[in-house]
Amino acid sequence: MSMPKALRRALSRTADVLWDLALVTQNVTVEMKDQDELVEGLGPRDLLVLLEGPDGAVGIAAIDRQVLTGVVEVQTIAQVTQMPVDEDRVLTQTDAAMMAPLLDGALSRMADTLADHPLHGQLQGYSFGALIEDSRAVSLLLDAAAYRVFRAEVDLALGRRRGALQLVLPERKPRRAAPGTDAGPGPHEERLSRVPVRLSAVLSRITLPLSRAEALKPGDLLSLPPDALDRVEITAGRGNHVARGRLGQLNGLRAVRLNLPVSGAAAMARGGQAKPSSDEPDSGAFSGAGSLDSARAETVPPPDPQGDAVEAAGGLPDLPSIDFGADVADFDLDSADFSEQGPEGGANEAQPMAALPEMDMGEMDLGDGFAAAPIDFDFDEK
Repeated sequence: MSMPKALRRALSRTADVLWDLALVTQNVTVEMKDQDELVEGLGPRDLLVLLEGPDGAVGIAAIDRQVLTGVVEVQTIAQVTQMPVDEDRVLTQTDAAMMAPLLDGALSRMADTLADHPLHGQLQGYSFGALIEDSRAVSLLLDAAAYRVFRAEVDLALGRRRGALQLVLPERKPRRAAPGTDAGPGPHEERLSRVPVRLSAVLSRITLPLSRAEALKPGDLLSLPPDALDRVEITAGRGNHVARGRLGQLNGLRAVRLNLPVSGAAAMARGGQAKPSSDEPDSGAFSGAGSLDSARAETVPPPDPQGDAVEAAGGLPDLPSIDFGADVADFDLDSADFSEQGPEGGANEAQPMAALPEMDMGEMDLGDGFAAAPIDFDFDEK
C-alpha cells in the first residue's frame, strides 16, 4: 500500500472510531523538503504541534483552523457546525490537546498499515508532544537535513468544514546493528528475492573474420576447442562471470555441473596444498595460492630417489668420462666439469669444491663410550 493511501485510511478510521465523525481526505501528497522549504510552507494561522519520535526525532503537525474548529466542535457539542471561524484568536495548549487523539491515532494506524513498507522505520514511533508558538520556533527545532511532508485536504461532516492538515516527519538514518548481532532482513530483501535472474552458459568463444560471420547460415558447422565441454562459463547480467562448470545431461536434459572453489579447510585437510578439482582442469579454483601457475608448481611431486621422477625433472647432468684404469697420478680433478645444466640447456657456472676439514681420528668420539685409537696393520705377514 502507498503512503498517501495509508494516511487517507488512517485519518478516516481514527475519526470514525473516536467520534463517529465522517472524515474524508482528498489530494493527499507526499514530498521531500529541506528546512527552508518546510518553514515557508507553513500557514501563518495554522495550529503547530510538536511530534515526538524515537531517538529524539522531532516532527511537526500543521492543522488548518477549519479542521481544528471541526474537531473541537465534535468533542464539545458532538456535531460539526458551519459557524464562522475567528482567524485572529490566539491558539492555546487546550487547542493542541484537542487534536492529540486524532494525531496519535492517525500516526499509529498509518505506521501499522505500512508495516511491510521499506520506509516503515521512518514512520513509526511518533506521537503528540506540545504546542509550538510560531514558525520561527519550528525553524529552531528542526535539525534533520530533509523532511517527508504529508499534506491532505480534509473534509469534515459531509463538507461542513474543509481545510488542510500536514504531517512532517524527518528523514532519519537507519540504525546500525551492534557488532556480532544479526541485522535482520533489509528493507528490500523480500522483493529482491523474487526478482528473476537469468544465467547464460557460454560453451566457447571463437574469433571469425567479419566476412565469414556475415556468411553464416543455419546448418553451418563451427570448430570448437576439444575441452569446450569442460570449460563452460556461467555469466549473468551483461556478461559478468559467475562460475565455471562442465556440460552434461540430467534426466535427458542438458545440464551444467558447477565447479566450486576448494575451501581453505579442505586445502588444509589435503596437507596444506591446494589441488584443482578433477572436474575443472583449468578453473583456477585454488586455495592458498597467489596464482594458477604458483598453485600448479606446488602440486608437482618431489623428485623420486629411485629414479622414477628423474626423467620428469629433466634427467641428471652429464658427468665427465673418467678412466679408472689409468694411474691415479694421471687423473686431474681440475679437468672434470661438474656444472649442472640450466633450465635452457646452458651450463651453470661451476662452483669450486670446499676444502674438507682436517679430522684427528684419535680424538674422535663415536658417541657410544668408545674412543677411536690408531691401529697398525702389517700386510707383509701371512
